[in-house]
Amino acid sequence: MSQPQPTPSATAADQELCYRQLCETLGVALIATDTDLRIRVWNAAATRMFGAAADRMIGTQLASIIPQDNRRVASRMLRRAIRTGQVSQLEFQHRDTQGRHRELAATIAAVVAESGERIGASVCFRDITSRIDLHDKLEQSRKMAALGEMAGALAHHFNNILGGALTRIDYAKTLDDPGEYERTLDPVGRALTRAIALVNGLLAFSEGDRRENDLADMTEIVTQVAQEIERNIQDRGIEFTLKLPPLRVVPLTRVPVATILRNIAHNAIDAMPDGGALTLEVILKNQTALFRMTDTGVGLRSEDLSRIFEPFWSTKSAGSGGAGHVTGMGLAIAHGLAHMIGGSILVESEPSKGSCFTVILPIEDAT
Repeated sequence: MSQPQPTPSATAADQELCYRQLCETLGVALIATDTDLRIRVWNAAATRMFGAAADRMIGTQLASIIPQDNRRVASRMLRRAIRTGQVSQLEFQHRDTQGRHRELAATIAAVVAESGERIGASVCFRDITSRIDLHDKLEQSRKMAALGEMAGALAHHFNNILGGALTRIDYAKTLDDPGEYERTLDPVGRALTRAIALVNGLLAFSEGDRRENDLADMTEIVTQVAQEIERNIQDRGIEFTLKLPPLRVVPLTRVPVATILRNIAHNAIDAMPDGGALTLEVILKNQTALFRMTDTGVGLRSEDLSRIFEPFWSTKSAGSGGAGHVTGMGLAIAHGLAHMIGGSILVESEPSKGSCFTVILPIEDAT
């Protein structure tokens, strides 16, 4: 009686055919290069995505399909993948065959032979336009919802500011003593200045962009904010120290960064009604800029730290009112702007010992 024969395993040719069919029918664009970054594999999805057939692209440099602004970074990632095997991610904007802007995400990895030798690089391109659009719409919806919730509270706080100012103006009209007249109107100027700062901060927050065409050198921004701080603390018993060492040119978005530092400074000044010390220190560390604002004010309890960035939350008495009433919006705006430009804010505080706010922002060298 003959024994049943085992099912033969797939041959190398069968496996190769399977892999070829898999690569060709993938739903994402798959491109592979040799060690000189010349294209060797170009599947059907790549043809649809980039509008060029494989026979036209085979043998050309992969850099030709990457936008000019991203080629240097892409080439560095590709060569690093071949050299070390490191996997990298890259996102960029691409104009398709119909002239529409598409957002593409690329995963870059090494192509490894059976011997273990890295013989090229592979790039898997995915169209993430829909995801980006959905994310942007969701963020806009959240922002509009938050602004809607703020509207009523904002109107209330503006009524406090302007109502207190009008009361002082009406009282000043009855005065004959120039000295008393000036003392009465002085808080009105400060109140209106705070109202203007609040409006400007809200405008910067609501615009929600990086203002990439409004760049300024970091040293220039810090110097400008420091001058404003010195004007604001006159006759308030506060000693201000700026620790700004000589730094290379670092371009940052002017309005968001200045608004962040300005609002944190205002919060620190308010925390020192009886005077104290305020320090702004700037540190460059790799591709990160650190702005450390330290005060010797009243500080915060640990249970209050989690609420410090909530809109309209303040440790000030809610019933104080008047022209000088703090709105509780400054730190919320600073926190929102920091996240919009890819940064963050850390807070350390202790009651009666002051607070330290550290703004962390990513930077790019000037070109």
